[in-house]
Amino acid sequence: MKRILTIIVLAATCTSAFAQKAPQSSSYSELKNFYNASDYVKSDVDPYSVFWIGLESFGAPGTGQLIMKETGRGWAFLGTGVVLGAVQSVLTQNVVDLIEKDADGKWNIPEANKDKARGYLAAVGGLMIAQLGLSIWSCIDAVKIAKVKNQYYQDTKGKHAFSASVYPSIDLAQTGTSVVPTAGMTFAVRF
Repeated sequence: MKRILTIIVLAATCTSAFAQKAPQSSSYSELKNFYNASDYVKSDVDPYSVFWIGLESFGAPGTGQLIMKETGRGWAFLGTGVVLGAVQSVLTQNVVDLIEKDADGKWNIPEANKDKARGYLAAVGGLMIAQLGLSIWSCIDAVKIAKVKNQYYQDTKGKHAFSASVYPSIDLAQTGTSVVPTAGMTFAVRF
């Protein structure tokens, strides 16, 4: 009996000594220490749709983070996207300003300004690539946050996905030298 009590006390002590303290807030900076996005399993009761949050953040970087109340991250992505767009707009306008009407009445860029226009267009192309990279980064970040916050919600609210279904099944059974169809019921549980 003493051995059993000793084992129970040791197990309880070890468990409490190595257990992590539960997060007190639902901010991603705290939750990422307790939950791993790669461990996420979709549930019907998740507050955030991983697909739609990711799509939203790809289309307008930072909006998915703002929806999930990660305001610092959201404004950082959104502000960076706005700045990149504004600089791209200014550079594009500089190229448009270089276009002149020639003697034949056609619009083109004079030879003296072609190098300047190429430089502006190269910068615009670089900014477009940067905006695409920002969109992809924001999408990946928002999906990771949604998965972690959904896991937190599942744990704190005790709402885990569970479904059970019963459906008829038909199988073939070997009886001696012949095969006989057999009917039955299948019970499936998913969590």
